[in-house]
Amino acid sequence: MNIYVCLPEAFVRNHQQSAVLGCRKELTECLRSYYGRNISVELCGAGADARAAVYVMGKPSYEGLETEIRKSIVDCVSRHFSGLSASNLDIKLNYAAFNPNFKPKVLDMDRAPMKEVQTQSRASENNNSKSEEYDYEKLSLNYTAEEPRYSFEQVILPEKTRIQIEEAIGIMEVEEKVFDEWGLRSIIPYAASALSFYGPPGTGKSMAAEAVAHKMGRKILSAAYADIESKFHGEGPKMVKAIFKAAERENAVLFLDESDSLLSKRLTNVSDGSAQAINSMRSQLLISLEHFKGIVIFATNLVVNYDKAFLSRLINIEFTMPDKDARLEIWERHLRGSGIRLPLALDIDMKELAGKYEFCGREIKNAVKNAAIAVALQKRSLVTQMDLIKACETTKEESQKAVGAKDYTKADGAALSARQNDALRTAMQNKIDKMQSV
Repeated sequence: MNIYVCLPEAFVRNHQQSAVLGCRKELTECLRSYYGRNISVELCGAGADARAAVYVMGKPSYEGLETEIRKSIVDCVSRHFSGLSASNLDIKLNYAAFNPNFKPKVLDMDRAPMKEVQTQSRASENNNSKSEEYDYEKLSLNYTAEEPRYSFEQVILPEKTRIQIEEAIGIMEVEEKVFDEWGLRSIIPYAASALSFYGPPGTGKSMAAEAVAHKMGRKILSAAYADIESKFHGEGPKMVKAIFKAAERENAVLFLDESDSLLSKRLTNVSDGSAQAINSMRSQLLISLEHFKGIVIFATNLVVNYDKAFLSRLINIEFTMPDKDARLEIWERHLRGSGIRLPLALDIDMKELAGKYEFCGREIKNAVKNAAIAVALQKRSLVTQMDLIKACETTKEESQKAVGAKDYTKADGAALSARQNDALRTAMQNKIDKMQSV
């Protein structure tokens, strides 16, 4: 796809050739985040009285990015050509829809023929591409996949949820038949599934992701938003690409936890570099998803924050709080499951625990752990029903306190004001005393 930067010839000649090449190179790298790698940026001549303009002939990979793209182009061009800004630079997006035959003349410069400039620039791009790919490979070494710790035998899920997961990952089992034998690869190049596990905390999303990897006989590469974001402008998209490269290299299931921050709605009022960097990172994630050959699993407690562009590409699977029967099975696995050797008293009644406490799996696990620790610290030999009830009550109380906790970031207004006034009066009096003593 072609992108034409049309500037008055005299205007261009007032700038160093390095500015010309620098603008072309930076604009190419910037716009690849939106239009893919197969773009060509050309510097072209415009009439002496014509306004400077950038003509982007095609559409971006995803909708809703027009404002962000316009700002990126203006920022890039104005950095290399003084005197250009949003007020005197026209941006024509998807111009081929209006004039498909538009093809301005490539600018011929006296300092160096434009053909030579293009050759140098393209050679530089090729070298930069190799260096860039090396950087991605190097960055990807920061992420390593691990053997999954859980299987589906250890994860208690509703039958409907389990079937949804198995059908979603079944694409890898039938890849050869569906994509090659039946020819779907001509319209869908990569056999891949992107799953979204959403639901309340502690309902087994992370364990289920590891169970998926175990069922497929693969490792799992886990990352969260904190592993991707960067304070350096432009690093976020690179980290996204590096994580996908690492998963592809190790043929691993890619698990991205806390993904509501990563997949949330893109910012429309892009007023600073950080907002632009966030949008670029999310755009790169969409591109990486389309080219990834494997299974990606996102997990979140806040699926309502997802951008619609992501939701339409994901198989959304809800994780719900366990019902009484599921809770009973979870208690059974944690107290008497394979490898568990808790010394239990004869009065243990798991039906009572499952009926009385509407806990998620994580809360049940914590209650069992806390009861066992209490018994061991008291040097007793058996875990009783009362030990488990006490642990459950403590877990319940802690959860209720956390939900209703006071926001200590907001101090009491009256008390804070009084302290501030006292401090201010003291400081002023000290200053007056000091002045009087001079």
